[in-house]
Amino acid sequence: MIYSNDHPPPHVHAIRRGGALARFSLNCPDGPVTLLDQSGYRTAEIVEIGVAVAAELPAICAKWGAIHG
Repeated sequence: MIYSNDHPPPHVHAIRRGGALARFSLNCPDGPVTLLDQSGYRTAEIVEIGVAVAAELPAICAKWGAIHG
């Protein structure tokens, strides 16, 4: 999730029902995607989310730019 009222640097939030939260820095435009902080996720889940974000990095960076200019 990218919040429209959020702040730089470009990052995304991963939120799971039940309270698990994580933030990943995008380091646009070329990455690497890095974990900023998390609570409630297992290590394997964090790795999986990071890989998924990295796989879509150009589109996610473009979306961040469209929202935040």
